[in-house]
Amino acid sequence: MKAWWTRPWLVALAAGVAVLAAALLPPLWQAWRATQAPAATTAAPADAHGLPWQVEVLPGGATRVFGLTLGASPLAAASRRDDDLQLALVARGDEPGVLEGYVERFQAGFVEGRLVIAAAADEAQRRAWRARSTQRDPGGEGTWRHRLAPTDLAAARQAPITGLTFIPAAQLDAAAVAQRFGEPAERVRTGTRLEHWLYPERGLAVTIDAEGREVLQYVAPAEFDARLRMPLKNAAP
Repeated sequence: MKAWWTRPWLVALAAGVAVLAAALLPPLWQAWRATQAPAATTAAPADAHGLPWQVEVLPGGATRVFGLTLGASPLAAASRRDDDLQLALVARGDEPGVLEGYVERFQAGFVEGRLVIAAAADEAQRRAWRARSTQRDPGGEGTWRHRLAPTDLAAARQAPITGLTFIPAAQLDAAAVAQRFGEPAERVRTGTRLEHWLYPERGLAVTIDAEGREVLQYVAPAEFDARLRMPLKNAAP
């Protein structure tokens, strides 16, 4: 039997295969490397929803952020686990208090932070909840946080959310805020440390703290002036 290299047609075939392999190997190598890339490089797009700067204005003027619709979603919707949502009435003196929820570690897409939730409940119900509360904690600025009795938690968790305050764990500066949220309609400075960027069409105020954490506040756009803009203007020098 003759060796294969003594047969011209086999030599031509081998040469053709070698040329084809040389042409195909680089792109095939690149494609294989892409399939071996770490999963972390593609994780961000999959998580790119529910982020702090993604505020959706709904028909009728309501807004949705973090998957929560202000004025409609219940407090329970902010809970990611059974035990992460703390509820209390925040009050001074004999006031019935404001129903408030708190989540220590809230995941907003790929951004983590603390979330404080304001919710609506009628005065009679809030007074009844406070009367049954057996524990309170200092809330700052002369307020107290009256913890709800276990028998009242289920009803309170169904109260509709009216406002959100998000404190990101990561530090933000003015450049990062402008990149993510865009230029504000108005800026209000209170003191030497705080500058508030106002986005009334989204019901959003971003507080940039020169020495601390940034604070993001969300309300319904129709309530923006009364609940955010006017208090800030009154506090401005």
